[in-house]
Amino acid sequence: MLPPIALQRLRAYEGPHIYGPWTGVRLRARCDSDRSLRLRAAIKDGAQFIGLVIAYLEVTASTDGAGYTLNASFTTDAPRLGADLCAYVVEGIGAEARGDETWDRDGPLFALQSRRRAEALPVAALQLVAEARRRNLPCFTRADGWVQIGYGARGWSFDPEPLRARGASVPQPPWERLGRIPIVAVTGGALRGVAVERMAAELASLGAQPVVIDHASFAVTRELLADPRTETLVAGLDTGDILRRGVAFDACDLAVISDRGDEAPPDADDDEEWLRALGVPMLLAAQPARINLSDPHVLPLVPYAPYGVMAL
Repeated sequence: MLPPIALQRLRAYEGPHIYGPWTGVRLRARCDSDRSLRLRAAIKDGAQFIGLVIAYLEVTASTDGAGYTLNASFTTDAPRLGADLCAYVVEGIGAEARGDETWDRDGPLFALQSRRRAEALPVAALQLVAEARRRNLPCFTRADGWVQIGYGARGWSFDPEPLRARGASVPQPPWERLGRIPIVAVTGGALRGVAVERMAAELASLGAQPVVIDHASFAVTRELLADPRTETLVAGLDTGDILRRGVAFDACDLAVISDRGDEAPPDADDDEEWLRALGVPMLLAAQPARINLSDPHVLPLVPYAPYGVMAL
């Protein structure tokens, strides 16, 4: 017998991902009946209560004969908070369906509300972020809470906490020097490390001094993008992290796909998701993607390269 609702997958995307370029949340749940309307209403009401701005909320239901699978997604500037809200909503719907009167409805919701207020940037910081986006500059909140504008050697950061005080002096970013740095994003399997070394050597021959890393997680990539010593970055991206969190940057100069590999990441439902994860940087690149055309497993990505393909 199926439970009223059980969470199967919950993802907080903090960068471009296999479903699109915007930060947001996706969940999948298994139900004994079609609870899509209840799930939609609960997510919407919960977001409104805690003060979380969401957009493009979609909830769908499909049946396999024994029950229903619900898929929900929305965009938000606070995806981790949005994912925690979804976990709370699923738990609440289950408790409601079971008639569990001991479940604490208010406590976790107020905790999420308090967290949203604590994490929200002060108005002055939001104004700086808005100006950065108007100038088409990348911007993100670092793990330490500081706000980063620009990447690496062309970046600048500030602590938003002092701006909460009345009359606080607002820092003035050096807009004229802020921007992006050259990024080469490499995805793949067993051959990815070789491709990373090859791209690094190619850049070095042109006089660049790239920071080079393989098995780069989302968090490590963000750290390098916030490091003023990073002038050029060659990163071999971890496929599982692309599936779980997305890509840590909004654009790159070159995308390289070395191969698919033989072992599917556990975070991929199927080969299609696996392949789409390898192709995400290709959609963010400003020039033709370099793809190992001798690997037939990656050939389905070729038609989706926005600027075409060059053989690796």
